[in-house]
Amino acid sequence: MSSERERHESESSDQQRYLVKLRGLTSKITRDDIKKFLHPCAIVTIHLFENNGEIHNECVVELETDVDVEDAKDKSGQYLGDKTIDVDVTSIYELNFYVKNKGAIVWNDPVLRIKGLPYACTMADVQNFFEGIEIARNGIYITRDMADKALGDGFVAFISMDNAYKALDLYHEKYLEDSLIQLFPASYEEAKRMILEDAQANAKQFSGEKELINENQKTNHRSRTRSRSRENRSRRLPPPPPPIRGNNYRRRSRTRSRSRSPARRRDDYLVKMRGMPFTVTQDDIRKFFPSSCQPVRIEIVQDRRMHRPNGDAYVYFNSFDDATEAMKCDRKYMGTRYIELYFDSPRQTSSTSSNQRRRRNPVSPVPMKSRSNHYRRSRSDSND
Repeated sequence: MSSERERHESESSDQQRYLVKLRGLTSKITRDDIKKFLHPCAIVTIHLFENNGEIHNECVVELETDVDVEDAKDKSGQYLGDKTIDVDVTSIYELNFYVKNKGAIVWNDPVLRIKGLPYACTMADVQNFFEGIEIARNGIYITRDMADKALGDGFVAFISMDNAYKALDLYHEKYLEDSLIQLFPASYEEAKRMILEDAQANAKQFSGEKELINENQKTNHRSRTRSRSRENRSRRLPPPPPPIRGNNYRRRSRTRSRSRSPARRRDDYLVKMRGMPFTVTQDDIRKFFPSSCQPVRIEIVQDRRMHRPNGDAYVYFNSFDDATEAMKCDRKYMGTRYIELYFDSPRQTSSTSSNQRRRRNPVSPVPMKSRSNHYRRSRSDSND
């Protein structure tokens, strides 16, 4: 808390310093030349910077009052020797940058490169990190991989060089969460180049992953093709000879697929359900029937190609009365679909009516529709 207070106090004291920057100086400029140029301004300090033994073309001058700053700005555009000098107001942050780098770095664009960003970093985190400094619109770029994971680098563009100098001076080597952030002067061209390189790298990676997916799909297609070929060859084999039947053998109806025929015990009473949703479960079927006639066994028919229920089911009851009661739910709705029921049970005694072996209506028994209407005749285990 004390360090934060000291920083604000230093900032408030720095704001009272009156600084101007002179651009366009010659390499042979002297302090006396600058004093004569700025006369009658009261000068506190002149900061000249050398680059490889030569005076840098820029310098920072600290003046005594704001009136001196206004007088110095009026001299912008005048000649010092044979060159025109530009005079602009500057800040302590820019002065610190020049003092630290001794004028050796030329920085013209308000762009900073960031290193050390956390991998889970977002643009909002970067915005909050530079608290109190205005960032340009769409001025944050974080390098990311194909999984949208930050790679630790990025760029930030500010609205002015003053903001960029301030951000570099205040937040260089500060911590964002547990990561040490390093800031470096950059340019728009450098940021653009990095953005293009990242886009090309991600495009190549995406292209490689797409080719891998296509190769896997081709491999799976070849595997399915070979499997179908084996199945077709097996189908072309001659069928096994039929089993020897006795004289009392009775041929059953073949309207139902053998693979979907229910395995029924002699004491079961079967009701076939048709038209159910493809997401049906056994609990849905039990809720469909009243509590007075709950099935003892349920077989939901699966679509082998789609690997889901195909809308049909075989429901078994313990008694003929329960099955008859269940048939009253014929054409009752399950959700938004109405369900058709078909009663298919063995004859119990010789006195049992033949209508009990056919599809029943909730009000009165109705004869079974003919096979020409695509309805199967009820199966019987009688010894007629």
